[in-house]
Amino acid sequence: MSDPARLGTETDDQGSGLLTRLVRARTLGPEALESLRHDVATDSRIGIGYLGIGAVVAGILLSIRGLAIFLLNWGAYDNPWLTVGAWAMIAVAMGGGCIIANSQGGHLPTSAYSGVLFLLAAAVVLDLVSAHGFTAAVPEVTVIIGAGATLLSLVAYRPLNQLILATVVLVVFLLAVTAVGLGEQPSAARPQIEVIVAALAPTLIAILIVKSFTRFIDRELDRTLVESTISSPRFAVGILGSDELARLDRSAEELLSDVASGRIPLPLDAEQAAAASSLANELRRRLIEGRLQTWLQHAIGDSEVLRPTVTLADPDGLAGYLEPEQREGFLSALWLIAAAANRQQPSIRVTLGPSVHPNRGTLVDMMVIPMEISIDGIPRRRFDVTIWGALDRVGQHSESSRNGSIDIHITAEVQSPES
Repeated sequence: MSDPARLGTETDDQGSGLLTRLVRARTLGPEALESLRHDVATDSRIGIGYLGIGAVVAGILLSIRGLAIFLLNWGAYDNPWLTVGAWAMIAVAMGGGCIIANSQGGHLPTSAYSGVLFLLAAAVVLDLVSAHGFTAAVPEVTVIIGAGATLLSLVAYRPLNQLILATVVLVVFLLAVTAVGLGEQPSAARPQIEVIVAALAPTLIAILIVKSFTRFIDRELDRTLVESTISSPRFAVGILGSDELARLDRSAEELLSDVASGRIPLPLDAEQAAAASSLANELRRRLIEGRLQTWLQHAIGDSEVLRPTVTLADPDGLAGYLEPEQREGFLSALWLIAAAANRQQPSIRVTLGPSVHPNRGTLVDMMVIPMEISIDGIPRRRFDVTIWGALDRVGQHSESSRNGSIDIHITAEVQSPES
């Protein structure tokens, strides 16, 4: 039976904006975070939110502008009805694409998207035939504006890479048509290059905006996910590991329930026995991992920002002794350093230990943990200034550079486990 509270939460999430779901996911646990991250990563879109509606409105306004230019130059066309038919295709492509996408929960199916692209291609060819190519100043080719506006209206409904590819193909085709036409026109003819720019520049700008916003959301999700490990015990199962452990636990319960109810007879056959053995081994492995890995190891392993660049050497599990404020400061600094990488793949090595027990008056119950962050591939100028404030919460720190590498040495004082 479904949990009414959970159903209510899912219903609320479906009707909420992505930013609202992001904030709410901070308190709903790993399943909500991973579900939201999956939406962003797989669909490469932000849903039918404000940016999606704005793109549709902008596309409609651009189409109205192009249609108005066509009507004002009606007499310049030998057969304007070809362009009328082309504009009808544009209207069907834009209206049909948006309607289908909204009926499918903000996602345009591949088959419908292919139909939209076919209509756009046919409309552009018809208008080129009607306007005698792309080099004459009058009549102006206007349907290309509608084609660009249609692609603009779909930025919230299809993966951005597919829209970029469609736009590039359209630009290459139009430039090829222009180049061919220039050889057949007198030198005084004015090519309509500016029409291509005016038609497709808004689409490329919108794609850039949505891509940047999607990247921001993905980074915020990653930061939220890794920060949730701060309150973990010294050794524990990570957030993603917790989901896997819960799944294995449900599988074990179902197997035991089937045996107890008689749905699976005893003794188990070879196939069922192998499945049960595999399940037990997986459970054992997960539980052993929980006793060997610290919160910092889980934070690095669960983060899409930290995992590709950070290697950790903490054989004694000293990160588990850090206080919550020290954990937050160290993780924030490490995340900001990794996020500062531009296009190159940097290398960040984190080393903890060995620990030192000071013998100084009132500090006999304290333990000193030497920590080092070695960074290759990230210039010092790209460091966010807040990194040093975050490290202040960990302990005293110093910085040195050699051969293009940056080393940050930190001395963290923590409560001794023996006190």
